[in-house]
Amino acid sequence: MQSKYLFSVVALIATFLLAGCGKKDTPVPVPGAVTLSSPADNTACLKSSSASGSSASVTFSWSASTNADSYRLDVKNLNTQATVSYNTNNVSYTASLDANVPYSWSVTAINSSGKTSGNAWKFFLSGVASGSYAPFPADLTSPASGAVVNAGGASTTQVTFQWSGSDPDNDIAGYAFYLDNTNASTQVVASQTSTTLSQNLSSGKTYYWKVVTTDKAGNSSTSPVGVFQVK
Repeated sequence: MQSKYLFSVVALIATFLLAGCGKKDTPVPVPGAVTLSSPADNTACLKSSSASGSSASVTFSWSASTNADSYRLDVKNLNTQATVSYNTNNVSYTASLDANVPYSWSVTAINSSGKTSGNAWKFFLSGVASGSYAPFPADLTSPASGAVVNAGGASTTQVTFQWSGSDPDNDIAGYAFYLDNTNASTQVVASQTSTTLSQNLSSGKTYYWKVVTTDKAGNSSTSPVGVFQVK
């Protein structure tokens, strides 16, 4: 009787050991980034003749991501900086958007292991065909909004501003640069073609800056206001 009990215990232990040595499930890799297809980058997208009022339907499409279970489409209104997100299991999505507005869009691939975001593209949703479209608002690159620039104990330091600009017609004429300590309403440079500018700034202050882009037809757009500190 005792030997039978001992045999049962040994068999039970062996079963647990064999189960523990079994092959573990391989985790699913994080999905790869998608490749955007349409609307094309830095282009004007004319709303269809069937669209009514001030809005239009836009179909976004992209390539399938490896290992993705679903996708999140993010569409940003570049005038208001407001972003609307749409979830889908497909590689396309049709959204209703306000016309005569510049947008950026990007897609994030998602699965149980994580998510991967790709690059953002820009387009202008035009209400009517036009010979010239306004530039996209400039992207402020550096200093990043919320950054702290270290003056190294000096009373002043040189800060280099960088931004990027784009236009559906590729006819940017120049950039106006605004900088002050309140709301970026003070124009420092009326027009330049370079996308960099250096300024000597005082430490212990907060600075606000923006860029106004103008094209050869006189159309213009204003970037969001960036804010940073010099300490």
